[in-house]
Amino acid sequence: DLMYYRYVDFVVRTVGRDARSVIDIGTANCPYLDWFEWIPTRVSFDEAPPYVSEGVVGIQGDFLTHDFGRRFDLCLCLQVLEHVPDPSAFARKLMSVSDMVIVSIPYKWGENAVADHLHDPIDKTKLMGWFQQRPNYTIEVNEPFRALSRLIAIFCADPKRRFSKPELLQRVKRKGVGPLA
Repeated sequence: DLMYYRYVDFVVRTVGRDARSVIDIGTANCPYLDWFEWIPTRVSFDEAPPYVSEGVVGIQGDFLTHDFGRRFDLCLCLQVLEHVPDPSAFARKLMSVSDMVIVSIPYKWGENAVADHLHDPIDKTKLMGWFQQRPNYTIEVNEPFRALSRLIAIFCADPKRRFSKPELLQRVKRKGVGPLA
């Protein structure tokens, strides 16, 4: 029931409409990879038992040391960076897995807002420092009836690539995928 999941769904359906492979890092037990049924290769990766379904392969391991043996068209990392001790190393590894990385973070939550968050508060400057580049696209998502905000950011191998809201809408209209068609 979180609004940011709807935004993630929309972003993946637009910028990832031609994707043939997607990996989600730190997926826990979230089934959102099942939403992207047009993507033939869907991989869930986590240090704890990852999400697995008929269409999603799960891999358990240490992300920083794991060799995937390939690159993916799209990489998701949702609500994970705030938990890892070295988010800069984690961000570099994310960019080595895919040319397009979609992340979400708790945006400007107070210090010690959640016991296992190591880096709150997180803002765009801190996120850019971890990735050593500006995001190619960002959107702040406010959860209704909650005093929570999340930032969704896209980082691409080409730091000059930009996405505009009209472009994203045109991508959906030209080649609709799934329920947004």
